[in-house]
Amino acid sequence: MEKELTTLAASAAATTGETDAAIPPVNGTAPETANFRKQRWIYGIAGILILGIILGVAWWQSPDFRTYVEDVPTTFYYFLVAGFIFAMIDGAIGMSYGITSTTFSLSMGIPPASASTAVHISEILSCGIAGWMHMRMGNVNKKLFKMLILPGIAGAMIGAYLLSSLEHYSQYTKPVVSLYTLILGTVILMRAINVQRKKQVDKKIKRIGLLGFGGGFIDAIGGGGWGSIVLSSLIAGGRHPRFSLGTVKATRFFIAMLSSLTFVTVLYHVHWDAVLGLVIGSAIASPIAAKVSNKISAKTIMVAVAVIVILASVRSIFMFVHKII
Repeated sequence: MEKELTTLAASAAATTGETDAAIPPVNGTAPETANFRKQRWIYGIAGILILGIILGVAWWQSPDFRTYVEDVPTTFYYFLVAGFIFAMIDGAIGMSYGITSTTFSLSMGIPPASASTAVHISEILSCGIAGWMHMRMGNVNKKLFKMLILPGIAGAMIGAYLLSSLEHYSQYTKPVVSLYTLILGTVILMRAINVQRKKQVDKKIKRIGLLGFGGGFIDAIGGGGWGSIVLSSLIAGGRHPRFSLGTVKATRFFIAMLSSLTFVTVLYHVHWDAVLGLVIGSAIASPIAAKVSNKISAKTIMVAVAVIVILASVRSIFMFVHKII
């Protein structure tokens, strides 16, 4: 979501009377030094090691995971391609990875809890690297971080637990999640249409803890939305754009990790074909997306993504209503 919010941050800063002279580029587009590139590689390797440890624990603790590794199902390749495409889209417009991945997973017949699990596990590595880099660049407001992190984790874990507990009733939870993706798809479409619109800010948002809890809860239930809800609310409420972005990115790692652990612990069956497909596909796409992101029309992609998400969500809701009538 960073790229889209670069424009949003600039307009918000102008609205709140802050100048750009003292504000470095929000998404880190300044020329990289050799030391910075070296550090990025170190953090990337560290992130891969952490992900490897998590997958190693899953190997020893989950017989389903070992089965999928030993006998790779066809659906793995579908999610591999999908993860690559969605990560490329995210790299181009800075958002929509969670919403597109969740919508695709639901359309493939994956229950909502397993869909959210796949999305959050695949985001651990990228969110960890992004959050750490923002910390190194001094973009994290420690006070705001403390106000967001515990309520956000609590909301994410409660949401993940509730959704996992209702896995047997996925035929009922699926249309609810589809309604959520429909709303987010509409939001994406409106942002693409009104990308230049500015909003006057009167005062900073105060209930940070409640915002964090709600953002974490909805993120776990719907497979995405932490950035869309929390970051947009902070900037629209008058918070400093650069520090809001860095802080939300830093907290996102913990939200993804704790909700993933909750899902894996509570669920009796995890669709590891979807998880591994999204993880590997998005990992392959990440360095490529960073290079091609500036060569693609962000507005065109946003409109296309919004239309696809809306149509898929409406179809899912229609199928549910058709069954009960």
